[in-house]
Amino acid sequence: MVCSLTFSLVSTVYRLPSRTSRYCPGTLLACLVNCIAPGLIPNYAILNSDDKVENTRLAMDLAETWLGVSKLLAPEDMASTSADDLSNMTYLSGFLDCKVKEGAPVVYPNRAICRGPGITGVGLLPGKPAHFEIDASKCGAGDVEVTVIGPDGSDPVKVEYAASGDTPGIYTGTYHPKDEGEYTVNVTFCGVDVPKAPFKLNIYGDGPRNKLDLSKVKCEGPGLTGEDILPDDKAWFKINYLEAGPAEPKVEIVGPDSQPVPFTVEQDGKGEQYVQYKPPKFGMYNVAINFGGMPLPNSPYKVKVTPQVDASKVKISGLAQVVRIGDSPVFNIDTSAAGDGKLEAQIISPSGKVLKHIIDDDDKGHHTIKINPSEVGTHTINLVYGKVPVPHGPFNVKVRPESEPDKVKLEIGMDTIRLGEPTSFHVDTSEAGNGDLKLRILDDKGNEVDVFQDITVGGKTEYTFTPTKEGTYTIDASFAGVPVIEKELKAEPRLKLDKLNIFGDGLNSNKPLKVGEECKMTIDASRAMTGAIKIREKDPSKMSADHDKADLELLVVGPDGRPVALEIEESDEGVFKVAFTPDKAGEYLFVAESEGVAAPKCPINLKARGLKSVKIYGPGVEPLGNICGFDTHFIVDAREAGEEKLSVDIAGPGTGEFKPQPTIMEQKKGLYHVKYDQSLHNNYKVEVKYGDEKLNKGKPFKPKVHTHNVGAFNASRRRVEIQVTHMALEAPESASVDDYIDLNLKFAQRFKQTASVCGTQPPQVKVLGPNNKLVDTKTNVKDSMYKIRASPVEVGPHKVVVRCSDSDLVYGAFNNMFNITT
Repeated sequence: MVCSLTFSLVSTVYRLPSRTSRYCPGTLLACLVNCIAPGLIPNYAILNSDDKVENTRLAMDLAETWLGVSKLLAPEDMASTSADDLSNMTYLSGFLDCKVKEGAPVVYPNRAICRGPGITGVGLLPGKPAHFEIDASKCGAGDVEVTVIGPDGSDPVKVEYAASGDTPGIYTGTYHPKDEGEYTVNVTFCGVDVPKAPFKLNIYGDGPRNKLDLSKVKCEGPGLTGEDILPDDKAWFKINYLEAGPAEPKVEIVGPDSQPVPFTVEQDGKGEQYVQYKPPKFGMYNVAINFGGMPLPNSPYKVKVTPQVDASKVKISGLAQVVRIGDSPVFNIDTSAAGDGKLEAQIISPSGKVLKHIIDDDDKGHHTIKINPSEVGTHTINLVYGKVPVPHGPFNVKVRPESEPDKVKLEIGMDTIRLGEPTSFHVDTSEAGNGDLKLRILDDKGNEVDVFQDITVGGKTEYTFTPTKEGTYTIDASFAGVPVIEKELKAEPRLKLDKLNIFGDGLNSNKPLKVGEECKMTIDASRAMTGAIKIREKDPSKMSADHDKADLELLVVGPDGRPVALEIEESDEGVFKVAFTPDKAGEYLFVAESEGVAAPKCPINLKARGLKSVKIYGPGVEPLGNICGFDTHFIVDAREAGEEKLSVDIAGPGTGEFKPQPTIMEQKKGLYHVKYDQSLHNNYKVEVKYGDEKLNKGKPFKPKVHTHNVGAFNASRRRVEIQVTHMALEAPESASVDDYIDLNLKFAQRFKQTASVCGTQPPQVKVLGPNNKLVDTKTNVKDSMYKIRASPVEVGPHKVVVRCSDSDLVYGAFNNMFNITT
């Protein structure tokens, strides 16, 4: 049979109903399962007691599924009267610490609320109905059961109740007490007693004994005011109800998180209760006190548990972020400005152990905490003052091993060092812990080199040595007896000229420099040097035997044989910018050398051209002063610009065979005379180039050629008319003023024979405007074709005439061949 001792213990833990004593083993185990997880077996009370094995199997299956209680024995053995107590005891002990699994179909009887005179007994009289209400709306799916037991020897009390209203789970009911005495009202949900059930009430025939006077219930104590109460402190209050009537106080306490707070009640038997609870945290607590089912006038009491200190004013100093095994760090905590309170500390190691520590104070708010860590890793320090956590906590302290040789760091800027110059480096042991550092430097033959050691600051020590010969040097160091550094350094000369790179204006192309414009060059010694180098301008007039030596010296000699001033600036490590400005055209010489040895490609010849010194003047480039029909000219003075080729291009009204062709004559070296014809009037463009560069800031000169009065055709001369069939004229029908008209005149061989009697020169073609005024023309003759370009300036009809240049004879005329309009 079931072990009575173990079952009694489990029943006490889970508060099984007292009437379970009449159940058989199967139903008793079902009652236990339903009590732990209400709703799993809500019908345990009506299970058939003859089905012991099936009832036991049902309870054990549900207990294993939802409570995690393993079936250590078979249901048949559990239900058997011959089962041994040890097996039953072992199985039932699994219920003592079981947990209801998530998703279990449980209900919540503890959320039921019972109220009304039928529950409290206030105002009830024998023979009169006692009404009550049960609110199980928040309990889940299940059934409510209400029973009423009257005084000893009285008839059974009939109870009628049913669901009411629109809200599921609300029940109202009535029962009729007949006799005076004590009545017991028991309410269960899914077979589990609801809070405060069963309810005890006394009903008497005389009314005064059933009346309550809530005003005579007296409550007092810090548990109702919160005065001087801190979390986990004992908060108490007293309730005196001796003169208040036939009832007992009922107390409920709810914390800031809306969860019930446990409390204890001591009854003195003389109408007074002593209630005590421990508030778990700061915040507002609601203490509700009911008497006879009715709340006291001031209930619920609002009890605010507030800090008595200002933890934000707690100051912490000396808390090292990193300590080592073997250290005993001490840090200070000043609470003098935070108010009166108790300082509490908890130090947790990485493995979760709570470390012992020592707290000392001087009774003036100054505390010291000493710890002795023995584990490597992060330790957490929780500080609480006056029950209030100190802000910015918890605080972390990283505990590291006593010695960490792998944390020793060598700080040196390069692998290649400069021969004959001191070389410095640092060894940082600040993160390595406790231990001795031993260091030496060996040359490539294993001989130790003299090393100078400076003072150590912050765990960092500076060492200096000077390599005296080219080769490999090794830094060898150990810390706490463990080798930590083996670094090879290569000692090389100061500067390697074969790895020097020089480039810039005039160095990498044939493009000449410009006088007056800055010439920029770059000397890249980043791959040629072993450490910082010194570059300076070489001035032969200032050099002496005791002058400070430089790694690289630069010199630029001008056309006059004098040094040119240089500007030298290091733009990046090992990269230097060099600039100078040519002041005259000619040949410049650039030299870079180290200790008398020239750098590759040096010396370098540079050519400077002074385009800004070129002067251009004369009517041929002026906007005024040029007359159509006359040649014009201009002068180009490039005597100070260096030797280059001069080229001139003229664009105007003439194109092709009519395009002006300049004539360039060099009167002296660098002094040019340029002449060109201007047969037609209008705007011209003159572009002058010296070498590959355009002069006049790259813009062409724009002279304007004006027309002039070339006279009228003399109509009084003798005329010999020749048939026009001997000539063919091509001309446009019309044109506008200041436009250019191209005419083509072709004549036959017969015309040549006829015209030859008039002179030895070929005929001339003229264009006549209104009033027989001559028009500016330019003519090109080739074989039997005249090509004429005319530039009319008047509106009206124009004609073309042909005449001999050395007689008065006119060979023919083409009248009104084209018309000029606006």
